Amino acid sequence: MPAVMKISPQGQIRIPIKIMNALGITKGDYVEVDVKDSDIILKPRKLIDPSQGWYWTKEWQKVETSVDDEITEGHVSPKFKTAEEGLKWLKK
Repeated sequence: MPAVMKISPQGQIRIPIKIMNALGITKGDYVEVDVKDSDIILKPRKLIDPSQGWYWTKEWQKVETSVDDEITEGHVSPKFKTAEEGLKWLKK
């Protein structure tokens, strides 16, 4: 999927949407730029610790939003003084 792009007077290039889609990147994302031999290498980079990436998936964020809505609507348990009280409440 090679593409030819023109460098702007400011030294910028535009990445074609087909390439962005193939790489899963969107406007505002970061890319790492490197030079190897006489090639320029661009690599998509997320500024999120890879071990925490699950939290930022669309699926997880959808669940987070639904939980936030439940809390806003008051669908929460009462406060418990002990874990045993909490377990007893859960078993009801």
